[in-house]
Amino acid sequence: MNKNIVIIGAGPNLSLGVAEKFAENNFSIGLISRNEEKLKAQVADFKAKGINAIYAVADACNTSQLADAVLKLASEMGRVDVLLYNAAAMKFKNITDEKSEDLTEDFRMSVANAFHCVKILHQHLKETRGAVLFTGGGLALHPNVQVGSLSITKAALRNLALQLHEVLQGDHIYVGTLTVNNSIQPESETHSPKILAEKFWEMYLNRAEAEIQY
Repeated sequence: MNKNIVIIGAGPNLSLGVAEKFAENNFSIGLISRNEEKLKAQVADFKAKGINAIYAVADACNTSQLADAVLKLASEMGRVDVLLYNAAAMKFKNITDEKSEDLTEDFRMSVANAFHCVKILHQHLKETRGAVLFTGGGLALHPNVQVGSLSITKAALRNLALQLHEVLQGDHIYVGTLTVNNSIQPESETHSPKILAEKFWEMYLNRAEAEIQY
């Protein structure tokens, strides 16, 4: 039986590398992002390669929209074995230039809605003894004032992952975060999407550590 992975924050870089890696291992792919045109193109590419793929459109900052998209994919797929939360509020902005309401919005997208998606899929993941994977970042450990909001949300996401790893073990759900300590570049010899996708795959198979720093 094929397994299914739902990827929130689907795009052409890391999430695509993860999708391809899991597809190599007989996973069907469910993609969520706010750009329907790009989603259609990605799904078409997967199908041309004989890979089962579907999509749903949602802005990861919009909680109800995101919830509807997750439920739509879960219903169409029938089961969810892995959730990858890859959405984040990416911007270069000095922390002193931030507004408190913008920090709140960024937290909603990057952390609170990640938690909400785990809650929505909890029963699916419990039944499949599945996994939740988070795209973390080195900013969680070494904040940078020039990307102040992202530093805060990556720290909070890491904290969430560590807590969920502990709590959801009792339901046979693995939770892990990959703390990426460098910029992700397609041609990087150390931090390409393909290399990082291998790290996620190893985490999924081993189901041991709450965090891998790489």
